[in-house]
Amino acid sequence: MKTEKVNNQQEPLPRVLLVDPMHVKFSLLKRALIENNYQIVEQITDITQITNHIDRHKPDIIMISIDAPDLVTLKKLSELRKHKPLPLILFAEKDTPHMIQHVIKAGVNAFIVDDIQIQRLPSIVNIAIARFNEQQNLEKELSTVKTKLADRKILERAKGILMSQKSMSEEEAYNSLRKMAMDKGLSMATVSENLIDAFKLLND
Repeated sequence: MKTEKVNNQQEPLPRVLLVDPMHVKFSLLKRALIENNYQIVEQITDITQITNHIDRHKPDIIMISIDAPDLVTLKKLSELRKHKPLPLILFAEKDTPHMIQHVIKAGVNAFIVDDIQIQRLPSIVNIAIARFNEQQNLEKELSTVKTKLADRKILERAKGILMSQKSMSEEEAYNSLRKMAMDKGLSMATVSENLIDAFKLLND
């Protein structure tokens, strides 16, 4: 992996999967990558096969050079965002204002229209990676919050069952669930869910 010098330290440059459906063997984007010492792990033309190439080459970033964003490309990028998220830069020859919202939803971290300047490429890459990392962190935080809310609802429901079936106070029901969790080495959410499932079976 080639490196660049940043603050007197050698930092690895991201490995690039280049997607060029326009069948340009030596595009301006490819030239910009080579002159900035980026490693192109592969250059492909068929966006629908991108998942296979990601699995094979394990790139750090994806760059796509197209005439204009189209629904087939954006649909594939949306799938990648869900299943194989990577920093993504989209270079287009033409601007399509009605597609901008779709481009953003597809997970594109940088959208450059008719402006591939060799000297600007490292900045574009760094910004795209920073945006991707921030997006991933936000999604993880959101997922954590949703999980906590779901766990709380399950816990409240399990407490309600113990309070009604065992005539326990809320504190007693909570302590009972906590003890079961500790004894079994499980989370309180898992114990609560098991209790709810058992209660359903007994009352079906």
